[in-house]
Amino acid sequence: MGKRIWIINPQTGSPAKAANPRYLELAKYFMQAGHEVVTFNSSQREGITIPNGKYLEKQYGNYKFVHVYTPDFVGNGPKRMLAIHKFARNVYSIRNSFEKPDVILHNIHPPFDYPVVRLAKVLKAKYIAEAWDLWPESFVRFGLIKESNPLMKIAHAIEKKYYYAADEIIYTLAGGADYLKSMGWTTESGGKIDTNHIHYINNGIDLTEFDENKIKHPRPDEDMNATDTYKIVYLGSVSKANHVQTLIDAAALLKENPKYRFFIYGNGAHRDYLEQYVKDNHIDNVVFKEKRIPLEECAWVVSQATVNVMNYEKGFGKWGASSGKLFQYLAAGKPIVCNRYFAYDNVIENHHLGNSRNLETAEDFAAAIRSIAEQPQEEYDAMCRRVREVAKQFDYKVLAAREIELLG
Repeated sequence: MGKRIWIINPQTGSPAKAANPRYLELAKYFMQAGHEVVTFNSSQREGITIPNGKYLEKQYGNYKFVHVYTPDFVGNGPKRMLAIHKFARNVYSIRNSFEKPDVILHNIHPPFDYPVVRLAKVLKAKYIAEAWDLWPESFVRFGLIKESNPLMKIAHAIEKKYYYAADEIIYTLAGGADYLKSMGWTTESGGKIDTNHIHYINNGIDLTEFDENKIKHPRPDEDMNATDTYKIVYLGSVSKANHVQTLIDAAALLKENPKYRFFIYGNGAHRDYLEQYVKDNHIDNVVFKEKRIPLEECAWVVSQATVNVMNYEKGFGKWGASSGKLFQYLAAGKPIVCNRYFAYDNVIENHHLGNSRNLETAEDFAAAIRSIAEQPQEEYDAMCRRVREVAKQFDYKVLAAREIELLG
């Protein structure tokens, strides 16, 4: 008999608004397996006004959504944290407006959305906590707060309650279980969490849909259609933390070779500065493309690349990584350069798909890109085949089957 599943995550977008399609893909396969799925997301994510100030139910094809009133915010500051908390409180407050779920799949943001943990207990639903990042630990890692701050002690105490309440814990980070051990929360380290209930299921890609989108949504772009250039593509946030300037400086080192052209898709607080930086320094082989393109068009873009690039700040990936763009890059079947080494599940290095090491300087970055773009054609083609083959491990058909086993 099918289960009634609530997916709760303020940032899950409806089909037209999805930035990361994970929960749309999981919902699709959950429904194909006979389950009923309702996704609760924020009105702020959808950019809509809620008529009654509480929630709005909408159907998008087979997808059932409940858009829950959430105050607007910009950036990643305190207003975002407050919005996450209010979203969770509002979901809790409207719980009796819907048929009770059998399972709640919650994308957690400790300590801000704890009301969802209470919700699962009140509704006597199986509670699956799914973490894409380690809050509040990541705030310390990125220098936003010191571990010694008394607020961190409170935050960790609340975080612990999430995991202790969970029937199953899913990490998109391969080191999630080791993180819980380091906190002393597993049975092996003096806590209560059985490691048999901790699962690593990374983000992924629907390969069939990706291949269809690549054919259905080509772009009339002379730059990307050129066959006589090395196209180096960066797709993602253009913030200072992403070290895009290091990539641009690497482009400057390679500009004497007219075959190298760098294309940057995405937006962020640092984009305007970097566009001016490129002009001022005459880095003519860097082209800033659209700030945002529809998700279905990304498949064609990354498939035109000679090398696709991932950039992160120092300290990123201590416990693994779950970047959505990685799986688009894998599906594209093109080599990947990443400026960080991941201690856990380093897909790129483990399978020889490019370069995923700590590239601290522009010279390092340029050398890594050159070593891939200029390798013999036979070796380059073999690398492309390996990239695509590894993508099959992360097809949502495979990942969803693993999550379905956990629904009980």
